[in-house]
Amino acid sequence: MELKSPADHLLLTRLKASLIGVVGSFVLFAAYLAIPPLGIFSGMLAPFPAAYNRLIYGRVSSLIVILGSAAAISALLGFFAGLLFLGMCAMTGFFMPELLLRGFSGSRALFWTTAANLLIFFVGYIVYTSTYNSNVQQLISSEISGSLAQAIAIYEKAGVKGDELDFLKQSMATAAELLQRLYPALITAMLVFIAGFNLVLLKKSTAKSKVAIAIADFSSFRNHDLLVWIPILSGFLLLLPESLITTPVLNILLIAALLYFFQGMAVISALFTKHSVPSFVRILLYLLLVIQPYLLAVVACTGLFDLWIDFRTPKTQENL
Repeated sequence: MELKSPADHLLLTRLKASLIGVVGSFVLFAAYLAIPPLGIFSGMLAPFPAAYNRLIYGRVSSLIVILGSAAAISALLGFFAGLLFLGMCAMTGFFMPELLLRGFSGSRALFWTTAANLLIFFVGYIVYTSTYNSNVQQLISSEISGSLAQAIAIYEKAGVKGDELDFLKQSMATAAELLQRLYPALITAMLVFIAGFNLVLLKKSTAKSKVAIAIADFSSFRNHDLLVWIPILSGFLLLLPESLITTPVLNILLIAALLYFFQGMAVISALFTKHSVPSFVRILLYLLLVIQPYLLAVVACTGLFDLWIDFRTPKTQENL
């Protein structure tokens, strides 16, 4: 009976982990494409197998997961789906853990991963427009208009008529116009959420391992004080009538609001920990944030006002 050497056993372990990662990423991303509303969470999880393999089993294992998943998705779901997987998951699955292993903090790794993802999307935009001589803006507008028409048709079949239907059409038209103007910021926000979500998972999944990564506690997250000038200046610039100015300003303002939303969530997380809030209350809040968009603005304002109020610093009482 032959005994496997430690090197053979390690190679077999890495190979198994890589194959499991390929299957996991494929299933998660396929669910994202097949069930768009609910599958968004599985899409955010899709880079995790590659990122985890990079930290635990090395670069080769992570590359096998990324390239193997992209090949399987391209073969079964189409070439464009494979490119979309690479655009959404490659940098988060490989580049971000690489930065963490090199001593980057969690926030810095998140920033540079998002920047790398945006660079890939920008290069893809240039290549697509030059190769197919197509206007991406018109393509996005037509897709949004098509989705709007389908939504209106669904409401009409459901029996919505009269003034109520007219109100829905007007609201959807306004939303479609905003989407056409804000899609750069929305894509950026999507990439930030994907990277941030996987960052949290990596911290939790490697907490008991020998991997040393410098991911600070999320409750300590704080934006730079100078960021406050973005919403202040944006408020003045939005008064201008020129859309060539207001559209970029709106995108920048939305990204700043996202950063303050993170700071607001960090404040809430710190307060929950300080007051030992039960887990079911935390889960309830997270569910409310998903179904009630107005709460997102409240959390973002909390992060903004934290600059002056400093909710997380214990207040000392003076003796009179």
